[in-house]
Amino acid sequence: MKALFYFLTILPISLIRYLVVFIIFCRLHIKSNLYRITLININLCYPDLDDHQKIKLANDSVIETIISGYESMLSWSRPIHKAGNNIFKVENNFLLTRNVYNKQGLIIIAIHNRSVDMLLKWINSKTNTTTLYKKIKNKKLNNFVRKERENNNSKTYETNMNGVRKIYKSLLSNQVVCLAADQVPQAGMGEYINLFNREAYTTTLASSLAVKTQKPVIYCCMNSDQSKLCITLRTCNDSIYNESKCTLSMNQSIEDLININPKDYSWEYKRFKKAQPKNTDPYIYI
Repeated sequence: MKALFYFLTILPISLIRYLVVFIIFCRLHIKSNLYRITLININLCYPDLDDHQKIKLANDSVIETIISGYESMLSWSRPIHKAGNNIFKVENNFLLTRNVYNKQGLIIIAIHNRSVDMLLKWINSKTNTTTLYKKIKNKKLNNFVRKERENNNSKTYETNMNGVRKIYKSLLSNQVVCLAADQVPQAGMGEYINLFNREAYTTTLASSLAVKTQKPVIYCCMNSDQSKLCITLRTCNDSIYNESKCTLSMNQSIEDLININPKDYSWEYKRFKKAQPKNTDPYIYI
C-alpha cells in the first residue's frame, strides 16, 4: 500500500493545487457536503464577515482540505527520516525539544489543521508518542495508517475507555501523549463548552488529563505560509490546570490556533452537530 500512495503522489503538489483551484473556479464543488458544511461552520464562527468574505474563506478552505489529503498520502508513502522535508519552519520548536529532554511527560494538544498524519509523523521523528485513533472502516487501510502512526516505536490505541486508560498510564510513565481535541466526542464523554461564542460539545480528555497529572501541556498545529508548510507550537495557559476552567481554556487556545490562518482548518466536520437544544442542529438540512 505504501507503493500505491507513493505512485499517487508522484505529481508535484503545486500541480495538484492548480488542478484543485481550477475545480473551485468552475464551481464544481458547491453542491458537495464538504463545501456546504464548511460554509455553515464559517457562518457560525465568523458572523462579522460579509457574505463575499465567507464564501471566499469557504472556497479557500476546501482547496486546503483537499491539498491536505494529498499531504497525508505524501506522509504515508515516505520514510520517517524524511518527515521534515515538506516543513518550511517550526515556530517555538524549543517547547517540544525542551519537554522531551526533561523526560517528565508531555501532553501535546493538536487540532485538525491540514494533515494530522504529516504533523504526527514529524512529531514521531522527534520522539515516540502515544496517541488515540478512530478506526477506519476499511481494514487494510486501517492497519496501514495505524502502522504509519506507530513509527519510531510510537503506540496508538483505539478511542475507547481502554485507550483512555493506556493514555493515562503513558503519562504517569512520563511519556509524550498526542491528542486531537477539536472533534465531537462520543455521548457522555464531553461537556458543552463555549467555542467561537457558541456552545459546542467538547472532549474533556486532554484538559482532565492535564488537571489529574499536572504534566506540561503544549498546543500544536500545521499551517501554510505562502504555500509552504510551517508548524506552530504554543504554550498553554495556567488555567488548563484548574478543574473548573481547564476545558474552556483549551477551547480558547484552539480558537487562537484556528485564527492563525482560518483557511487551513478542517471546517468540514460537523463540530456543532450536538447542539443545545437538539433542535438547533445547524446541519439539519444537509
